[in-house]
Amino acid sequence: MIVGFDVGGSKISLFLSSRDGRILYRDRVRTPAMGDPMDLVDTLAGMTRIAEERSGTPAEIISIAFAGAVDGKSGVIHASPNLFGGKEIPISSIMEDLLGKSVYVENDATAVAISEKIFGVGKQFSNYIYLSLSTGIGGGIFANNHIYRGALGMAGEFGHMKVVEKGRLCGCGRNGCLESEAGGRAIANILEEENYREKSPYLAKIPGRALEALDLFEGAKAGDKVCIKLAESIAYKISSGIASLANIFDPEAIMLGGGLSNSKEFIFDKVRETVPKLMSTLGRNLLFYHTSPEIMELSPLAVVLYEEQIPGFNIERIVREMRAKTSGKATF
Repeated sequence: MIVGFDVGGSKISLFLSSRDGRILYRDRVRTPAMGDPMDLVDTLAGMTRIAEERSGTPAEIISIAFAGAVDGKSGVIHASPNLFGGKEIPISSIMEDLLGKSVYVENDATAVAISEKIFGVGKQFSNYIYLSLSTGIGGGIFANNHIYRGALGMAGEFGHMKVVEKGRLCGCGRNGCLESEAGGRAIANILEEENYREKSPYLAKIPGRALEALDLFEGAKAGDKVCIKLAESIAYKISSGIASLANIFDPEAIMLGGGLSNSKEFIFDKVRETVPKLMSTLGRNLLFYHTSPEIMELSPLAVVLYEEQIPGFNIERIVREMRAKTSGKATF
């Protein structure tokens, strides 16, 4: 059995499943406030124990899809500015020592890209890109039928492409990144900081709470011209970023997921229409797909299945396990 976690900025989702995807138990809690990384570890460990107890089924493996810069090979979180300030957290080895189980960790968007290969339309392609359009913006790359992670496991940070020369400050420290211009949190900030409540008749009717990205797209759907104009600007920036990625990686297909992609008319359809126009002289024939919630939910399971299919992939973990088994003996 496998315990799968999706750790995001606002919530942590858990499922306990068999290897064939039969989900026996689910749980969801708020993500601990930014602070000591061990608070997060304790939360994950506690949720695992509760899942085993309530399902009556012990887990063999824990798989964590994590919003941050993650090296899936070594199980280290390099950084996660949206979750906590800690850096270089060896979360796999900490969790393994705490629970006595094998632990896999992967960037959440990379995990979904893998899930598309194992369970979704990615089976059809050798080269594709998954783009997560959510609170932040990230992604995963399949190149020549293998996930591409880069030197430190941090490939796919598409949200940190510069799309505006003198744009808004991003969490990475630069200005004008795609995430700071078109991510869900950025959209909410734009609505509040640029007084869109005063500009938009639709948004003016939403009193008593901070505006959210969803409000923008609901307003556009209702025909509010101010919301439509901003939504079109967001879609153009996303399209521009995708066109750059397509020129770099030459994919067969683009998969879009995350909350913003659920706005079919103002994000998904606009992007699918705009990207070919931006690349018209190159004659590319990109296919676009919307990643389903089921594919996203099963991404921690997909990571385990993918790694098991590639002998020697997690060489650092294998070395660590061998050292544990030969404790007190000569090691290498």
